[in-house]
Amino acid sequence: MTQLDVREIPPNERHDRIHDAFADLAPGESLTIVNDHDPKPLYYELSAEVPAFDDEGYTVDREGPERFVAELPKAATDGSVETVRIDAIDGEPHAEAFPGREPKTVRLSLSAGEGVAAHDHPGRAVLFHALEGSFDVRIDDETHVVEAGELLRFDGDRTVEPTAREDATALVVLAERSEA
Repeated sequence: MTQLDVREIPPNERHDRIHDAFADLAPGESLTIVNDHDPKPLYYELSAEVPAFDDEGYTVDREGPERFVAELPKAATDGSVETVRIDAIDGEPHAEAFPGREPKTVRLSLSAGEGVAAHDHPGRAVLFHALEGSFDVRIDDETHVVEAGELLRFDGDRTVEPTAREDATALVVLAERSEA
């Protein structure tokens, strides 16, 4: 087990040090961090940007007013073939279909009028497939209507902000871009 006490690391260096330590883990291992606050923003960052992060196995315990201990598990990989039913994936509004596997595949379910805040996926190509309902997908300054059965493909470096026009579900694939 690898442990990193980040309380003595300057705040502007913490996430880089955590990412480096996490990258050094073997599949199936965990990084334990000790922090002076709830590391929920780190959880969201890892969940969105690090495919090997097993966000379902994440835990955090408050052991005092300025002591939070979080387990950051790295998904185990075994090369097997996996099948999952879209409607059986747990988590709202979004959940990974194959945690820790590439390409990162996420099921996004939103109620009418509900949206996801503007964000990007650096270094990735994004495929947004509306399965049910319809979405307004704002990419930078353009809004695209994506209806059930339609696909939208774009560069993850661009800012995206999906909003459901009606109750809607999409499958979002985030593939690492090659530097060719």
